[in-house]
Amino acid sequence: MVWLGGLITLVSIVLWVYAFFDALTTPAQEIRNLPKILWLVVIALFIPVGWILWFFLGRPRRSVPAQGDTSSPPQAMTADDLDPSDFSQPSGSAHPLGPDDDPEFLRRLNRRIDPEE
Repeated sequence: MVWLGGLITLVSIVLWVYAFFDALTTPAQEIRNLPKILWLVVIALFIPVGWILWFFLGRPRRSVPAQGDTSSPPQAMTADDLDPSDFSQPSGSAHPLGPDDDPEFLRRLNRRIDPEE
């Protein structure tokens, strides 16, 4: 029976840590019912129930937008909207990101290295 208590404690700690970091990384405008800072305080102070409250009352609902749905205008970015994983995604721009992605730059470099070609 002791192992069951330990397992419940371990699961509770894992869910608490997950809820805290989920609330920390969720953009402020998507959080429901309370401001972001208050959710962090609730999760941190009320350890046994804070993560349960976050999952049921604060976490944003993940809905898949309808295809072609452009009803909501783009919003201004704030510091809460920044996510490190966004910087590793392609920018979607037509110009190359770096010199090694630019075919014209590579052709000029080859001509400089070997002008006889």
